[in-house]
Amino acid sequence: MVLLTYRTRIEYLMETLSRYMIYLENEKYLPDDANSILSISRNVLREYTIIIRDVRVASYFLELDMSISPLDLEKVKSKLTQVGSVIEIDRIVEIELDKKISLNLARQLFNNEKYWKTHEVLEGVWKHTQGDERSLLNGIILVAAALVHYQKGEHAICISIMKRALDKLHGSSGLYYDVDVDVLKTNVKNIVNSTEISKFEI
Repeated sequence: MVLLTYRTRIEYLMETLSRYMIYLENEKYLPDDANSILSISRNVLREYTIIIRDVRVASYFLELDMSISPLDLEKVKSKLTQVGSVIEIDRIVEIELDKKISLNLARQLFNNEKYWKTHEVLEGVWKHTQGDERSLLNGIILVAAALVHYQKGEHAICISIMKRALDKLHGSSGLYYDVDVDVLKTNVKNIVNSTEISKFEI
């Protein structure tokens, strides 16, 4: 009999399970509730072989970042109704998209408070850029990453990352595809200066 270390077991699970974003309806929770929702979700699903990495709280949904067996998906979905009604399930698969399509998708995701997915889509574009464009994209990615931390109730981390985003956005202005960079910078500056985090669109 082979005994697996905790780390080896986690690595094994990561290879055998599929990653999903499961969206539940949010009727009462705030970002500061993220850790308690994470604990509740893990407890509700304790009988299944799963990994729940994070819970992120948006205005109208809870985003559960988890890996599960596709065979258990329907059972897990049923159990999660104890936390909230399932409104969407998105299996995470890496795909390469055309730059313009990626940027339009990232903007839609951002404006729908799906900041983690915004970050992932933009990283796919960022890898193929250079110079000022690379710095601008890095700035937008950092804004999305900051708001991911906000959705987890990590306000100080959010503000810290917003400051880094401003440094990256500093030399950019005008329109980048359909993103008004000047408006974006103003929104980020307002958050950094006031330390009050508010959602905005790009």
